[in-house]
Amino acid sequence: MTTTFKPTELFGGAITANLPANYGDVSNIREVPDHQEIYLDASGFSSVIVEIAERVTQPPTDQEALRFHFEDIVDEHDTSRIWHTDVAQLPHLPPNTPCYTLLATTTPPPATNGNVRAKTPTFTAVILTLIRLVAQSTDIVVTVNIPHIPGHQEPSDGEVNFEEGKFGTLVEEGIKIRDEVWRSLEVRDWGLFGG
Repeated sequence: MTTTFKPTELFGGAITANLPANYGDVSNIREVPDHQEIYLDASGFSSVIVEIAERVTQPPTDQEALRFHFEDIVDEHDTSRIWHTDVAQLPHLPPNTPCYTLLATTTPPPATNGNVRAKTPTFTAVILTLIRLVAQSTDIVVTVNIPHIPGHQEPSDGEVNFEEGKFGTLVEEGIKIRDEVWRSLEVRDWGLFGG
């Protein structure tokens, strides 16, 4: 699976990043909050969400803020697990901009009364990047979501076992998307953050 990327203007062009060419702007089909940009895979169920949030100061550390933002997007009824956290490097941001990433999974609770919907994921892989703009009192959260839906995976996806580092084709593709966002994300209008 090879993904083609295209330069994409976010927040009216104030931020740009390369996103998959086959991902569509969700705001063309439904209302999206002003502080979010959501792009959905036209041929699947994966998505990329870019969110501008007020900088989290409580909890006080960057690693705790990373977990806070992850927990903020997870449904309270889902079981979640963070598999890996790391420092991220985004070359088009000012030097020493704190950036972090995590790879996690969320699993919805079992269906009750045998009421299983056809497109309910067995789990969703979440690849989250936190960009901390200290001077602007802003956190930018970039999330790549990859739902694993039975019968809708690539035949070559193979065994998926996060404990053994076997992420499968879709999650590996999600990591490539994250890496391309890191490589290309650029703030073109710092006035976006009200400073």
